[in-house]
Amino acid sequence: MNPLFEEEYRFNQASRPNWDAAKQHRETVTGNLKRLPGAQGGRLCVLGAGNCNDLDLKQLLQVYSEVHLVDLDRSALDYAIEAQGVSGEAAVVCHVGDLTGIGQQLAMLAQDKNSSEAVLDEIRERLSGTTPLELPGPFDVVCSTCILSQLILQVVNAIGETDPRFEELMKAVRAQHYRTVVELITPGGAGFIVSDFVSSESAADLKQVPDFQFTQYLSQLLSSRNFFHGVHPGILLAQLQGNAPLARLVQNVEMLPPWRWDLGARQYAVAGIRFERIPEA
Repeated sequence: MNPLFEEEYRFNQASRPNWDAAKQHRETVTGNLKRLPGAQGGRLCVLGAGNCNDLDLKQLLQVYSEVHLVDLDRSALDYAIEAQGVSGEAAVVCHVGDLTGIGQQLAMLAQDKNSSEAVLDEIRERLSGTTPLELPGPFDVVCSTCILSQLILQVVNAIGETDPRFEELMKAVRAQHYRTVVELITPGGAGFIVSDFVSSESAADLKQVPDFQFTQYLSQLLSSRNFFHGVHPGILLAQLQGNAPLARLVQNVEMLPPWRWDLGARQYAVAGIRFERIPEA
């Protein structure tokens, strides 16, 4: 068993009882997915679906003709469709696998920080494209649900944040994930990237700060560099704007106001970006 993957399995297992606590987060994510261009009668793909505590699958099935759930953890997906009573729905399709395709190589680096340059070259090569998973795209809507921080955390756990190679690999993981999301969207369809970016573990007041002070409080955290590696909301937005390579493929890029994701023992602040894939001429 890949030890880096085991961390995600443990997280999924521990967070299963938090359906009720995650209500606000789930309603925000599900509500946005129901309103995106291409949603009505379209095909939805969710990357990093996990336990689906942030997705109301029955509501999504009222809108979408197909819902494709993608995750590393098969047991989490099985739990999700059983818990939400949609295990008999042919329109719900599960896909299991490593989203980045570098899990094995990262595990090698974790075991031996001085692994050969050939291992790094293989990681760079795999990250230069999109996900290696063979998904039946394109889809009308593609959503990334709080998985990017977990993909970057695999790099942190493999080599550590002070390793001179960390910055390069972190940026490559983020770039690959964005390419995957955008390229899975059919022209004229829509994307929704949702990412947690700070937790109550490093910001204890996150649970208590009133809603009317929430955005200001988060700005202070960001200014003091209290956020997860690679997922500062401004940096996430910048991947789809200006001179960014993917900017020419998308339009109507919009950052939503931040919201809370309650996981019982921990709370997270979450950023969401909606956008559309430019239609073909």
